Parts: sequence; structure tokens; C-alpha cells
Amino acid sequence: MDTPWLEIIKLLIVTTVAVFLEPLFWAILAIVAYQYWIMQKNQVSMFGVPGAPLGRQVKWAMLYGTVGGLMGSLVLTLVGVNIERMGFQYIWPLAITLALINVRFLCFAYAGGIVAIVSALFGWPDVDVPQVLALVAALHVTESVLIAISGRYGAVPVILKQGERLVGAFNLQNFWPLPLVVLSTIAMKKSALPEGVFHTPDWWPLLPLGIEPPAGFEWVYVMMPVVAALGYTDMAISSTPQERRRRSALSLALYSMSLLGMALLAAKYPWLKLPAALLSPLGHEYLVRRDNKQEMAGVPRYVPPERGVMVLEALDGGMARQMGMKTGDIILGISGMPTSRGSDLSYAIEWAPPLFEMLLLRDGTEQKLDGRFPPGPRMLGIILVPEGHETHYVTMSNESRGPLVKLYQRVMRFFRREK
Repeated sequence: MDTPWLEIIKLLIVTTVAVFLEPLFWAILAIVAYQYWIMQKNQVSMFGVPGAPLGRQVKWAMLYGTVGGLMGSLVLTLVGVNIERMGFQYIWPLAITLALINVRFLCFAYAGGIVAIVSALFGWPDVDVPQVLALVAALHVTESVLIAISGRYGAVPVILKQGERLVGAFNLQNFWPLPLVVLSTIAMKKSALPEGVFHTPDWWPLLPLGIEPPAGFEWVYVMMPVVAALGYTDMAISSTPQERRRRSALSLALYSMSLLGMALLAAKYPWLKLPAALLSPLGHEYLVRRDNKQEMAGVPRYVPPERGVMVLEALDGGMARQMGMKTGDIILGISGMPTSRGSDLSYAIEWAPPLFEMLLLRDGTEQKLDGRFPPGPRMLGIILVPEGHETHYVTMSNESRGPLVKLYQRVMRFFRREK
């Protein structure tokens, strides 16, 4: 029997739309909006100017999340991941507990991997290990695509203290509400199927349920709407935001496909369950540490050049962006007035004629841009790379301590003071 894929895709779309009627989806979208508001507030605190409009960022998050939800739902449906067998009731509480220790562990690669490892070793909790790992793989495939297509969206300029030096960098943060469709099974007699239910052909699902239906019944699958969320956090120091995202997306995609392949093999060869389960947390942790090490070891990209002043960010809606200026451009002068530091640029902006010419260095090639200052205060709408005298900056930390760790440290400091 052939699977009616066109009908399945239609059902996926209809069920995804149903997620938008769930209050939980809008609650998660509100949390996403709050996160972007915090990012915008931090940029204002550091540079005195906001980033992209909050409403636009939330709309893009919703659009990207919907696309990612459809793609993730299609992968889950193709593989046949079942909500009753993937251990959601164990993974979510464990993920939250891990986040209380270290916030970056709020990821199904860790919680799902631990649940799968314990189940493979001891037979409890009663979950299907390949199904758990397939869920982790599907979510990370979705995340890799969302990271790749995000480009500059969610890239916030920052001043970073690296050792004793201040450098320009970009804090990459994205949050996506995910309208997801998962499968649930019910046992039915062989009869006419109600709307929204379809039989499984002989070759499908790729991951068998692992439980036989009652005598005289067969398993059929029903699509259920659920609400999920994905987040991505990174730092671009020696790379452009686009380059950093592409590398992260590629690494995550390779990890996801490897994990999915291991899950499918483990369903056929039970002795592979433990190695596949170990790949989930260990493989993810290896990628995170390797990518961060490579980025930190590289030469900082956004530092004062030998000539001119470098643009860290051309603000959305500003004159510089309208003129075509980009991150990494080096301003050599305005209307014949050379610019070697920020104060020179301020002087040139103040004394340049209303119609001015800007000399740029972009990718090693000099270019000229024409501009016109409107009446009133003059602003190019740019953020320059730090010159070393800035007082507001951020520092990198290898550990994102969770509330439990912070509470423990405060208690220990209190007792040390008492002694």
C-alpha cells in the first residue's frame, strides 16, 4: 500500500495551523518577544542606539519557527516518531533540571541522551531508545536549517573583552516558537478510517513502534499538534555572523544526520542502542566545545585597522545603511577629511558639506559613496569597532551557571563570611 504523501502534507499543514489556536503557542511567542526586548535593551545600554525594531524581530521569529515546525514535523512523520514512545514526560523535567545547573544544557541532546542511556543500560524508563534519539535528531536538523537561513537576523553587536584587549564581536541569538506535529497511535479494527487517520504501509514507519496491537486490531497513527521552542546562541569574533552561522549549521546538520542514522540502525540492531545514546550528549558537547575553541583561537576580525575607522554595524534605517555601508567597511575619509579614529569621524561629519563623498575600503578595494545630510543633527547611524577606551563591554565565560549553582555559591560565600 502506498502512503498518500500529498494527503499527509495537507494534514501536517492543517494541524500546524491548529497549533496557532493554542494559548501556549502565544505564551511562548511572548517569551520570545521578551528575549528580543532584552537583547535590544542591552544594545541600547552599550551603544545608546537600538537594533532592528522589536515587532519585526518577533514576526521573523514566528515565520521562521513556522517553517521549521513544518520541516521538523515532516521528518518526525517520515521516521514515525511516536509521542507515546519518545519519553517526553521524562525528557522535559530532566532538561529543566539540567538548565538549573547550567543553562546551556536546556537541550534535548543532553536530556534525551541521558534518558536513552539509562533506558539502554537498565531498561527504565520504559521508552523506545531509537524513538528518543530520532526526536533529538529531528529537532536538531530543524535547528540547523533555521540557523543557516537566519543570516544577520538576531546578530547583536557587542564590545568584548578578550584578555586585556577590547574587540568588536556579534552576539548571535535566535529564538523560535515551533508549531510541531507529532504522531500518536491508537489500536483500531480493520474498517473505514475516520478523517485525519491513515494506515501505515509495510515499509513505514522507519522506526517500528515495538509493541504488537491487540488481537484483531492494527496500529493507526493520528497527528497531534504540540508546541515547542528552539533557541540558538553563539558569538562571532573571528568570523562574520554569516560565516559563524554557516559553520554551526553545517556541524549541527552532520551531527543530526549521524544521530538519526544511528537511531535507525539501533532499531534494527539492539546492541547499538547504548553507542547511539552516548552519541547524543557526547557528540553535541564535542561540537559546542570544538566550534567555540576554533572561534576564540582565531584572529579577531573587528578591531581598529591600520588606516581609517572600521564599521562594526550599520544601523537599521540609518543613513549609512541607506548609502550601502556594511559591517567591516573601513571609512578612510569624508569630503577630503581623513579619518583615523572616532574623533576624526565626528569632526568630519560636523564640518562636511550637506552633499558629501565618503571614501571606503571594502575587501581591500577603495570605493566612493555619495551621501546627503538632511537638515538638523547629523548622524551616520553606525557603530564603530572599539578603540580600547570604552567602559561598557562584555566578557566570555565557559560556564553559563544555572540558578542552583548560583544559589549554592551564594550560600558558600555567606558561610565563609560568617567564619
